[in-house]
Amino acid sequence: MIFEKQDYQQECLENAIKLLKNFDFKKQDNLKECLKEFYKHTPMPVQTISEKLNLDILMETGTGKTFTYLNLIFELNKHFKQNKFIIFVPRKAILESVKQNIKLTKDYFYSEYKKHLKSYIYTDSKSQSQIIYHYIKNEDELSVLILTNSAIDKKDNVLNKNHEGLPDPTKSIFENIAARKPIAILDEPHLLKGEAFNKYFSKLNSLYFRFGATFPKEGKKPNDKEFALSNMIYCLDSISAFRAYLVKQVKVHTIGSSSTQIFLKSYKGKKAIFSYTQSGIEKEQELRLNESFSQLNGATLLKVEKDKAYFSDQSILDKKGESYHLDEDELTTLLGKAIDLHFEKEQRLFAKGIKALSLFFIPNIADFRGEKPFIKSTFEELYKAKREELLKQDLDENYRAYLAQDFDESGNLQVHQGYFSGDKGSKDDKEAAGVKMILEEKEKLLSLNTPLRFIFSVWALQEGWDNPNIFTLTKLASSSSDISIHQQVGRGLRLCVNDKGKRITHRFMDFDDDSFYRLNYLDIIVSAKESNYIGNLQKEIEDSSYILSDKAINQDELNTLLNNQRLASRLLSTLEDLKLIAFDESDNTYIIQAPIYESIKDDDKIKELLGESFDKVLKFFKAKESQSPNKHDQIEKGDKKSDQVTIRPNLAKDFKELWEKINQKAKITYQDIKEQDIIDQAAEEFNETNIEKESYTYERKRYDAQQNIIITEDSITLGDIDYQASFAKDMQNLLLDFSKEAKLPLRFLLQIYAKCDKEKFKNSPKKAFTTLKNIIKDQIHHNLLQCISYDFSTAKNESKSIFSSGTLPRHTLGRYYESGKPADNYLYEEIVYDSKIERIIIKEDNEKVDSKTIKVFAKLPKFSIPTPYKHYEPDFAYFLEDSNGKKIFFVCESKGYNDENEISKNEMQKIKYAEKFFAQLSQKLENDNIQIIFKKRINKQTLLKCLRQTQGENNAN
Repeated sequence: MIFEKQDYQQECLENAIKLLKNFDFKKQDNLKECLKEFYKHTPMPVQTISEKLNLDILMETGTGKTFTYLNLIFELNKHFKQNKFIIFVPRKAILESVKQNIKLTKDYFYSEYKKHLKSYIYTDSKSQSQIIYHYIKNEDELSVLILTNSAIDKKDNVLNKNHEGLPDPTKSIFENIAARKPIAILDEPHLLKGEAFNKYFSKLNSLYFRFGATFPKEGKKPNDKEFALSNMIYCLDSISAFRAYLVKQVKVHTIGSSSTQIFLKSYKGKKAIFSYTQSGIEKEQELRLNESFSQLNGATLLKVEKDKAYFSDQSILDKKGESYHLDEDELTTLLGKAIDLHFEKEQRLFAKGIKALSLFFIPNIADFRGEKPFIKSTFEELYKAKREELLKQDLDENYRAYLAQDFDESGNLQVHQGYFSGDKGSKDDKEAAGVKMILEEKEKLLSLNTPLRFIFSVWALQEGWDNPNIFTLTKLASSSSDISIHQQVGRGLRLCVNDKGKRITHRFMDFDDDSFYRLNYLDIIVSAKESNYIGNLQKEIEDSSYILSDKAINQDELNTLLNNQRLASRLLSTLEDLKLIAFDESDNTYIIQAPIYESIKDDDKIKELLGESFDKVLKFFKAKESQSPNKHDQIEKGDKKSDQVTIRPNLAKDFKELWEKINQKAKITYQDIKEQDIIDQAAEEFNETNIEKESYTYERKRYDAQQNIIITEDSITLGDIDYQASFAKDMQNLLLDFSKEAKLPLRFLLQIYAKCDKEKFKNSPKKAFTTLKNIIKDQIHHNLLQCISYDFSTAKNESKSIFSSGTLPRHTLGRYYESGKPADNYLYEEIVYDSKIERIIIKEDNEKVDSKTIKVFAKLPKFSIPTPYKHYEPDFAYFLEDSNGKKIFFVCESKGYNDENEISKNEMQKIKYAEKFFAQLSQKLENDNIQIIFKKRINKQTLLKCLRQTQGENNAN
């Protein structure tokens, strides 16, 4: 295999050497000072400095993490004469991968450094002697000890025992190793968080590097803070790797029906709640221990442990929503698609000297190695049929000869093999050879002279195992809850190599995107029972990345996005002029001060500046803001003050009067509801609605990391789902459940159902019930608007609780903070807001509207209006007074839309109830010489225009 220097790997190494140039390797007491100096000139997305001796390197799966840290060992030896190293790995598969990498890179590193790296692995008493008499005693030897965490995490481990041959026989082997101050490397540190391991690891008390594609985010679990990123010296996160063409493109193929299987939803107080699907409709059922479950043919619930429920028929239900079981037809369909996709690309890749491999994750070992291995047998049958079909075509002779290797002398198919966690040895020589090749002989597996190219596993191949030429990954089973989608995909993200060992990089393809992605893409095949697989993958990638931080913008982000450094600089300057961002010299980043997406979406100058790139930039900032954390956190970035906003005492009295008048407790009452009209109209509308049949589908989607979007490339209907029999059986229960969920009287619902076309329910029960629910809701809404009324009573002590302290929690007013002064008659002393239009309103210095004086106005902190569906909360309230002393309370809903038609249907319904509420409240206060007005204030509409329009409407009435 050919090894070449990669720019990003060299940057990582240079950062390490730069940081450690003044580090005292003997005392090891000045790492903090080295980091502070490093961050002055090399800013990182995380600059937390810990009390420990770790240095953290985040590198996306498939970008050569192992190669990079092996190279780091040689660099540290070259620059600082460091000789002793330890690599800790969490699994045997990763250990084998490291061994393999040392072997493969031996000649390359010798040509670069004129030295060999001697490796030691503890396996038995013989290796124990090697460690003692060579690794420990030979201080001049450049050597590395490779250990799994299980080698040191118990008191009785051999390495934790004494030995007479040690330099200090009064201490254990591991304590003698620690005395040499070896530099440790932790591979996949998120899997090395165990208390027992860290108890012994801490004895090293020496510099160590944590290389990982995954680090826990602070706060998700109790001990995450301890293992979260700190002392970061290099960051190549997921999105950066995709955008820099360092990993394959991902395409997800979804096949089948999206109906989910039964799974455990929650367990609390000896009550378990299960979710399942009945005629395509998701349902829930509560069970106690020893109660029977109708959905499992009456099997009883025996126990619930570690998010798994165990039943008397030996069923085990996982808490994870993606838990499912595929039947034989579904397995056959997925296997067939995987073989089709494999052959679709194999001929094209073969012509380029690239061998295509496919990886399958299966439910059980027995499915491949059992007496009746359904998956293995079905694969063989489908493979042979597809191969025969291909051989009838006009094939390249070399490729035809390649296919001729598929069978051995005895006529046995030899293109497939499995690797499972228990495979430490096998009585079957061919089976053992296949396992060894998968785990240890990467070059042989990549050779076009080797027929093996389909690999089956039950999740044994996780971190530490990947292969650059995995082009198809098929999930035939749901994964356990501790295996992320990103881990699954990571087995095939590495860029492919050809038969010369040359990696097919973007540079190798002359920087041509189409040519590069035509070879470097990973097909993932999943059942439609996987809930939004590609969307969840995108979220995991975003969550583990720092390039899309919603708090700041690094110029490199925009340079990458626009591929134009000058344009990126001009955009940042413009955003700074608009006070949307502010430069932070300590971080060398721009801190987001206001919602950029909303502020620039209608800005003509920005559109002119960016030209064709405008839409791309708009999506970029929309993605940033959609990830915003809770309001409180977002505000803190813009302001270091307290969490309270001060109420201006000179305005509080007038606003209190307004507040006490509008903040009335209201009870909804109805008069003259025309029930029969609702029944007739709802049934008539439903019967006129087209309810299409549900189908089994095939869909192909691609994750585009350049724009951080998912693109649907293909969608095909494979056939209709027949619900006729199941609906007839479940109809009564479904109607009863629908009545409860929709909160409608069963008698009322049955009257509507009696008038409905029943065939529509058989087409798709889920769509039919959802459609009917929305139709009934609209009909009720239309009817209720005509007959709803509000009975008012003054709220007790609400005003006192708000105004007594003289302050309000800032997060109750909005997400963003802007320094500066609000309008003089604005109730609060600071500008806190949620949208661009709110910011504009808060700064408006309107003291008069025609002949009316605006005495005070404010964003409402805690005010909601009851409606038949959900409570509604308007935004702003104004206290106006005319020349005759008449008081006008103007309440408005501020909307950042260009047109009223953009407001959603649900929002408009709630606004209509609010109009009714305030009209009746105004009528109640008429004798107090008070008028209350409620109005929508659309973007760009002035307060004056809004008020005049309202007054005109009132006069017309």
